[in-house]
Amino acid sequence: MSKNKKNIHSNRIAEIKSPKESGQQSSIIFILLLVLITYLCFSNAFSNGFTNWDDNKYITNNLLIKSLSFDNIRNMFSTYVVGNYHPFAILSLAIDYHFYKLDPSGFHTTSILIHVLNVVLVFFLIKRLSGKSITAFISALLFGIHPMHVESVAWVAERKDVLYVLFYISSLYFYVLYRKLSHKKPLFYLLTFILFIFSLLSKGQAVTLPVVLLLIDYFTGQKISKKIIVEKIPFFIMSFIMGVVAIKAQVSSGSVVDLPHYSLIEGVLFGSFSFLAYIFKMILPLNLSAFYPYPEIEKSLPFYYYLSPFFLLALVYFIFRLYKKNKALVFGFGFYTINIILLLQLLPVGGAIMAERYSYLSYLGLFFIIGYGINWIWQSNQEKIKFYKYIIATFFIFYAIFLGAKTKERNKVWKNDETLWTDVIKKHDNVALAFSNRGNFYQQVGKYELALADYTSALNLKENNYEVLIGRAGIYRMAGEFNLVIKDCDKAISINKNKAGAFINRGIAKSLLGNNDEAMKDFNMSIQLEPENSSAYTNRGFLYGKMEKIDEAINDYSKGIALNPEYAFAYFNRGIAYFRKENYDAAILDFNSTIRLNNTKVETYFYRSQVYEAKKDYSKALQDALTAQQYGVPVDSMYINNLKSKMSNPVNH
Repeated sequence: MSKNKKNIHSNRIAEIKSPKESGQQSSIIFILLLVLITYLCFSNAFSNGFTNWDDNKYITNNLLIKSLSFDNIRNMFSTYVVGNYHPFAILSLAIDYHFYKLDPSGFHTTSILIHVLNVVLVFFLIKRLSGKSITAFISALLFGIHPMHVESVAWVAERKDVLYVLFYISSLYFYVLYRKLSHKKPLFYLLTFILFIFSLLSKGQAVTLPVVLLLIDYFTGQKISKKIIVEKIPFFIMSFIMGVVAIKAQVSSGSVVDLPHYSLIEGVLFGSFSFLAYIFKMILPLNLSAFYPYPEIEKSLPFYYYLSPFFLLALVYFIFRLYKKNKALVFGFGFYTINIILLLQLLPVGGAIMAERYSYLSYLGLFFIIGYGINWIWQSNQEKIKFYKYIIATFFIFYAIFLGAKTKERNKVWKNDETLWTDVIKKHDNVALAFSNRGNFYQQVGKYELALADYTSALNLKENNYEVLIGRAGIYRMAGEFNLVIKDCDKAISINKNKAGAFINRGIAKSLLGNNDEAMKDFNMSIQLEPENSSAYTNRGFLYGKMEKIDEAINDYSKGIALNPEYAFAYFNRGIAYFRKENYDAAILDFNSTIRLNNTKVETYFYRSQVYEAKKDYSKALQDALTAQQYGVPVDSMYINNLKSKMSNPVNH
């Protein structure tokens, strides 16, 4: 061989990339694809709004997120929110509020970005665990684009879901490093534990992690030893502590409901059905819904409920038979089972038999099985299997396109309250919550007839529904049917005497009927029951104003504003009270705040115009009067002409 030929040959050898470099490049390509595809599938969710299903409790009406002061952050770690203890989730919402205020697009952006990050972490975890890039890519892709995961990502109140999984997967990743790498073991163990605590502080559902660690030990070939058990003890202790905290939080909010008409056998039937239904919807995600009600047990249960335990036993038997032959199948099924078992509603929490958000972490085990299986087929050299690999690859591509399309379609359902609850009603017309929440939306946007119809439908499904009675009372109040308001509030109070809402609404109705003394009793009771209810103070302030007790009115409005600095109604009424006290500067400041917080309250311009007139600032008074008139406020033309006259002859005025 000539010298030149030797040089050419050596150059070619140099150009061949090492397996490590090739693997790194393929991983980068896989990650870029995952990020791009996941982003595209959720791109139409950025413009979604908030919903009235807990978004109001977690965000719009949650004072905890309105400040990042030390005291407020401390309160996040000592307060249950909506029956849960998840201070990290509340802190993340508070950070969003700090930057975006109540712009829902900012909150959605954060949730989607965390989800995309979770997809990347899933890729790294599965790649490190299995050593197979294709398995990791397929698992992460399915995790990223599956429509059953839309609820966790597109519902802002479920920030706790994407956040706890972020720390959960990170914790598992460092545990795999702890198991597989010989150096820095104490650091990896410590990071595993710290990230586990972070996950627990994001959502109590993370209590399953210690069992998953044992599952990883099984998959990586670790023999059960004293050391293996001892190193898990701190994890199990933390799980136990946070499990107790989670149960106390649920009990404190009344979320753990007693359903005595469900027997133990029925509980087993429901649990078995849900376990299998999640698997079915993973394969074929059709007829998805934000709410899956329990079947009506007054009627005979559908036959498939009775068959569910037998199918489940057959599935478990099949997995058990493969226990030593196929670790990947056992690991994936075990991961799914561990993370879904506590969510099968054997202890009823709420009124739904299953929820799509519960699949967010648990499906990872099933996705791992699919990814592992496809990778095995793709890498196989068996002639019979090689024939099918391109058929399976083509099928998977079309299946992924189907999932992505369903995800984009599902994002639209979460756009607002009307789209969300109308979709639930189409799927399940026996869900009182869907009618009541859609009724709340219709009431908020001024579609009172539709709201009344939905409230009535909700009450037909669930007669003793406190919140719906209050909502319908609000519609009756706007229609001037004050006796019907009092009737609904009386019934609501008979259901629950410890909530302020019914007393506030009944107080307003009695006030408008001229029964001021009885109205005052109701407002005082509402404040006694809920001393941090800004609406109670504001409505009592309105009654004080009606009774010409202006100082008392201003005091109550100020308390209402202190409790809720974004309460436009309180600013508006305090502005009127200041105007009556001839404190014009304070009145203008309050009317400015009203317009800033609620620019649809257009009558504010007319009231501010009158204040400017009293201050002899006729130019601003005229400008506000014309603005009010432009928005449809009935401003007398004589008033406008009078302002123009005063502007022309300021000396005479």
